[in-house]
Order: sequence, then C-alpha cells, then structure tokens
Amino acid sequence: MSSAGKAEQLRSLVRLFSDAAEVAISEWESQEKSPASDAGHTVPSFALHNACRTILGVSGMCADLCQEPGIRLTEIACYNFLARALHIAVQSGIPDILAEAEPQTGMSSHEISRRTGIHEQKLTRVLRTLCTFHIFLEVRDHHFANSRTSQVLVGDEYLRCWILLHGIELFTASDELLPLLLNPVKGHSTSNRETAWQEAIGSDQTVWEYLEQKVEQPDGTLVPRPSLAVWAHGMVAGGRADASCLDADYPWESLGNSTVVDVGGGAGGTSLDLSRKFPNLSFVVEDRPSTIQQAEYVWAHEYPQAIQMGRVKLVPHNFFSRQPIRGAEVYFMRYILSVSFFTSRQHLDLTLASASSHDWPDDECVTILSHLCDAMSPTSKLLIVDKVLNTSVGSDQLKPAPFPLPANYGVAQAFGNLHDLAMMACHNGMERTPEMLETVAQRAGLKITKIWESRSTMSITEMVRERA
Repeated sequence: MSSAGKAEQLRSLVRLFSDAAEVAISEWESQEKSPASDAGHTVPSFALHNACRTILGVSGMCADLCQEPGIRLTEIACYNFLARALHIAVQSGIPDILAEAEPQTGMSSHEISRRTGIHEQKLTRVLRTLCTFHIFLEVRDHHFANSRTSQVLVGDEYLRCWILLHGIELFTASDELLPLLLNPVKGHSTSNRETAWQEAIGSDQTVWEYLEQKVEQPDGTLVPRPSLAVWAHGMVAGGRADASCLDADYPWESLGNSTVVDVGGGAGGTSLDLSRKFPNLSFVVEDRPSTIQQAEYVWAHEYPQAIQMGRVKLVPHNFFSRQPIRGAEVYFMRYILSVSFFTSRQHLDLTLASASSHDWPDDECVTILSHLCDAMSPTSKLLIVDKVLNTSVGSDQLKPAPFPLPANYGVAQAFGNLHDLAMMACHNGMERTPEMLETVAQRAGLKITKIWESRSTMSITEMVRERA
C-alpha cells in the first residue's frame, strides 16, 4: 500500500473510531444514570455493542497499519506465553489474593510470592507481562493490584475453571497441530480419534473418554481425573459469559410453560440461568453419565429448588443414540453444533438445541441432528447456540461491519476463529459459517429459519423440520 493509501485508510479509521467512541460514551453515560444498571450483568444496548466491536475492529486495523510487519508478526508468535502467563496467575489464585489488598497501594510481589510459592522474580515477570496487557495493574514498583479485567475472577470458581479449561490438555494439543496437519494421512482425516489431542496425550481416546477415565492414586485407589471437574465447572462459566445477552436477544417469555430439552447440556449452566429468569419453563438436561453426576452437584448447590419442584430433570443420554424425549416443545443445544435460537408463537412446540456442532465433524453432526429431527414434532423447533462464523468477506445472512472494516469486524471477532482452531485440534470439529450450517442441516432433514445475532460471542440458529 502506498503512503497516500495508508494515510487515507488511517483517516477513515480515525473517523469511524471517533463516531463509535461518541456512541459508546453516550451509552455509558446513560447507563451511569440508570438505577437498573448492574455492573457485570448489564446487557449492552445494540448501539453500544456495535460501537464497541467497531472500536475493537478499528484498533486491530490500526495496529496492522501502523506497526512494522516483522515486529507485529514476532509479537503474535509469542502470544502463547501471554496465555501461559494468564494460566499461571489463575491457577495460583492471584486475583483472589490481590482482592485482599488496597487498590491504590496493591500487594508486594514478595507477599504474593510467599502466598503462592512461586519465585518472586519469576512471578514479577509473569505479572508484568499481564500488566502490559491490562490484565493486572502495577500500581507502584513491585506492587500489584487487580484491574477491571482481573477483578471479575475474584471469588468466581466457575470463571476460573473456564480460563483453565483452555490451558490444560487443550493448550498442549495446540503444540501438536502443525505436525498433525503435515501428516499425509492423519492431516486429512476427519475422525475425532485422529487429532492433535490424541498426539498430545499419546492415546486414541477422545476428549470425553479421557476426562471420564479415573486416575490411580499412590495408594492404589482410583479417583476421577481432576480436569473433569475443571471442564464441568468451566462450561457453566462459558454459558454464563453469554447468558445475559442470549436471554435478552430471544423472546423466551413467548414459550409459555414449554419444556426445553438441553441436549448435551453439560452441567446445565445455560438451563440453570434460564430457569431462574423464566420460571414458567421446565428443563431436561441430557449428557453423559459422569457429566450428569457433576450436574447433580452443581444444581444441588446453585438451585436445589428446581430439582425439588421437578422443573429440571437430569437425564443420562448420549446424543449419538435415539433421542428419548419425543415431540418436545424445544430442543436446545449449546457448544455442540452451532447456536440455534427459535422464533416462537404461543402454543408452538419448540426444540431448543444447544448441541455444539463445533465439537464434531460434519458426519457426526448430521447424526446428532438426524436423531433430533426424528424426535421432533411438526411444530418443534431446534435452537442451536454456538458461534456462527462470519468471514472477512461476509455472508448474506449476517450483517456486515461498516467500511473500511472487514465484514466480520476483524479482531473484534477473533475468538470465533481461535476457537475454531481449538475445535480442529481437539475434536476435528469446527465453528461454521451460515452456509456450512445450512449444508449440515439439510443433510439431517432440517432447515434454518433464522440466525439471531446476539450481543455476545454466540448466535442463535433456529431450525425446523424440512418436511413438517
């Protein structure tokens, strides 16, 4: 690009940034005046959501435009150490430790070292890396405090597990992705038993089989693998991260007293939040037996009344087998295929699906969806809550970003693409574009009626039977 071309693009980006910033500031000022504001749980207005992702997208393009390419590429190549630094801080409980300090004075690296058992100088270097990215604050030399970002981890075991979930075996699998892709046989396989995950653990076990395998203790006893609880609790946080927006961006009240079958629902984090906010709905949470055991623990501690009142049932079920709940009003899947929300009318049978097709290759996704299609009544709906990828060139089914940003807002939507690579490494699965979702749906006898773009990282894809 010529100097004149760069100058013109930068001017366009500055104007776009300035306009979006004024919208964000106005929205923040309105929030400040609203007594209903609840920091951490407020659903942003669509205006604020679009303004913020525009600002993030502009920032990414400015970095590409203004930073020397070699330096930028070198920094990106080292980002794995940024992720590891975050894993260290979270695993060591540093946000909770810093919560005991005065925000203005912070806590000394010596005291943090004493509390965590990590060498002081090495710990300081980890924290300073995270401070550079505004995850913590160094308020004075060798004294640290929580930032706006790290503060959300304080006392939140579910969110802590969500961060660690991306830093245990999953992170190790990324190390094996390149050699696997270069393998002339395994690199072309779509099997969930021939992934970087298996190369990393030295076994042909799937993620779920590995997590459910008991481990032997020094005394010879067998206990659940520790990372199983991390995954179960982490998935609750994963659901909560998008829950407020998903709750607000779909008309759940219109479902009346419907039953929602949460297929592959894990510990039932999404159903847990929905059950609290929409008391007329009932839920059936389905997952593998070991995960349902974790779900029983979560619901007993988080919402025991729902169990006692019969509003939720926890049912062991493998979604590769025949769906036992026939003709349900709503089948719901999250983080399994894609995000499927539904438009509903009163008295409609709805199938709300949050089956995360992203965990599975196309053929397996067709099997999962075919079982649901077979169980659905002509008026059932399937809702799939998942990331729906927009590419930088865009899709007719998704709203594009304003010029000169790429259609998908660039780095503002980066998590979707990064998670897509994680699904490739661990499951031979993928996040899908609208067109890819449509292809999978048609093979299973379903069709997409609407994609609800949420004010979060997720979308809600509504499907019904192709032939009622």
